[in-house]
Amino acid sequence: MEKERAMRLGWNMDRLNRFRRDLINREAEANGVYLGQHRVLRYIANHPGCSQRDIALALSQSPAAITLSTKRLQELGLITKETENNNLRQYHLYITDKGIRNGESFLKVIEDYTDRTFEGMSEEELEMLEFLVEKMYRNLEPFKKTVFQDHQEEEKK
Repeated sequence: MEKERAMRLGWNMDRLNRFRRDLINREAEANGVYLGQHRVLRYIANHPGCSQRDIALALSQSPAAITLSTKRLQELGLITKETENNNLRQYHLYITDKGIRNGESFLKVIEDYTDRTFEGMSEEELEMLEFLVEKMYRNLEPFKKTVFQDHQEEEKK
């Protein structure tokens, strides 16, 4: 593939992703939870009792970023943190009823923008796009662990 075309395509994918994220965040602002925090909330809902470390690894986020997100979600009453009896530094995270309702509301916003994003595309186009995006992800996946480890080492400094 021609380098210039590949660069332009990558830029357009980034631009689309930022634009879509901004639209979703603007509409979700009323709930006080943004897309990145919603990913954390959804992970906790699907993995009750998980730790902040579990979330950081699963979402490829720094532990510091997850700490901030979980603190904010706890302040909003969307999650609870429970400590282990024998290790007060180890937290287990759980979603609250309010968190479940918030997540459902946010999911409707995401579904709406997903419908708008892919409007007018045929089933064949969607299948091809899904295949290509998955292929691009697999191309970059080997770097995921390295980048995450580098990020953790920088935070320790």
